[in-house]
Amino acid sequence: MSSVRKIQLTGGSTYIVSLPSKWVKNNHLTRGSEVKIEESKDRLVLYNSSDVKTEIDKVLNIGQIDTKSLQRALISIYISGFDTLTIRSSNYISDEIRDTIKKFSKLVIGIEIFEEDSKKVVLQNVLNSNSYPIYNSIKRMSLNVESMISDVISGISSNDYGLLKSVVSRDDEIDRFQWYIYREVKARSCEDGNSIYYLLLSRILERIADHAVNLCNIWTKKNNSSKTAINKVIEFLNFCLELYKKAISLYYSKKYAGLNDIICMKKTINGYKNELLNISLDSDIETISFTSEEITRIGFYSTDIAELAMDMILSSSNEMDL
Repeated sequence: MSSVRKIQLTGGSTYIVSLPSKWVKNNHLTRGSEVKIEESKDRLVLYNSSDVKTEIDKVLNIGQIDTKSLQRALISIYISGFDTLTIRSSNYISDEIRDTIKKFSKLVIGIEIFEEDSKKVVLQNVLNSNSYPIYNSIKRMSLNVESMISDVISGISSNDYGLLKSVVSRDDEIDRFQWYIYREVKARSCEDGNSIYYLLLSRILERIADHAVNLCNIWTKKNNSSKTAINKVIEFLNFCLELYKKAISLYYSKKYAGLNDIICMKKTINGYKNELLNISLDSDIETISFTSEEITRIGFYSTDIAELAMDMILSSSNEMDL
């Protein structure tokens, strides 16, 4: 429930806003009670100080669990947020499970092993998220995706398997940014109206990175492809890379002009795909057909970024000129 209150001035320099009496009574507050106020841009968030827990401590009791299930559980708990997570077992923790926990702490952002013994491992969040806001992490994520696509182009054009394999290894970096963004959006969604758009963008970026990785896997196992086919692949990828860069630039600049042009590129993307499929009849049909699908998805996701930017821009304005 929302309400409008007038700001009062007292003592010449102190501004006062009265609290809704129903909220005060429901939270068992009286004269002299303390409340917590958090500032976020143009918002103030008010808490009953007795309900604010400064530390979030969680415990994960493990029995007979495989490493994949444990890692999935740890990622989910990380996204939910904690300051301290104690992982404990009634028996000793095996080397395999311990290694999984250590790998997890290195994979995600801001988590370190604080304490361990034969039956427990304590993880601690050492990153103050105020020093690394969501905007910074989504920006880093988008730059990493751009470099991955660019290196896919270079790797295919120069037949550089080492470069293609390095792109695959960088996918973990994309995942760790996405999990961090998920966690921060969950914790701070009421403070930043754009949080949901960062969350949706991170999902699109993660999918584009996956398609870049798929392309690397295809071309490190390819059969012989004609020079004509390779040139068309490079042309198609360069087109989608430029489309991606334009969409991301407009997203960050929050400029409406040009977004519709990007969104309308779906027909052009399909045209590139059909040209590539026609060439595949005289070349390595399996490699080229799989490649065309992966590049098409990168192109379509780039148009999705433009649509998301439009949603964000129009939702934040009460008056618009189109």
